[in-house]
Amino acid sequence: MEEKELLDKARQGNKHCLNLLLQNNYQMLYGFLIKLTGDKDLAEDLVQDTLLKASLNITKFRGESKFSSYLIKIGINTHKNYLRKNKIRTEHDDFEFKTSYDMEDDLINHIRFKEALNHLNNISYEKRIFFILKHYYGYSIEEISEILKVSEGTTKSRIHNTIKKLRELLS
Repeated sequence: MEEKELLDKARQGNKHCLNLLLQNNYQMLYGFLIKLTGDKDLAEDLVQDTLLKASLNITKFRGESKFSSYLIKIGINTHKNYLRKNKIRTEHDDFEFKTSYDMEDDLINHIRFKEALNHLNNISYEKRIFFILKHYYGYSIEEISEILKVSEGTTKSRIHNTIKKLRELLS
């Protein structure tokens, strides 16, 4: 079944279709929130909150964007609410990325990737979201602008400035 058909049925109250939509997007949402927060446990909590909110409000989703965009938008808002509620500043979070590799080349790539993620975590929260959506998830400038409710010019500029800053930090 296609996403549009699943969405139509889910909005009509079909719990099986809603469950399929949530399952199909779980890993993407979880991966996004891990990259955004740098904390696997927090990401798991935020995923659960996000999926609950999406389930409770599925009838409000108009289907004008991808369902994954809808989940990311809810996930970002859920994270912002968490930060505000706990009075957490995002600029100084530590990020741990743990993976094991066997081969030397993979280890070098892993170290470089981890270094890039650590630098990304030191970039402002707003710029980091734009970069993650564009370069990890492949969203278009238009889609990112819609998700984050900013102009396309702002989206382009934040992505460009983030890339420029990462290049400086990695060189």
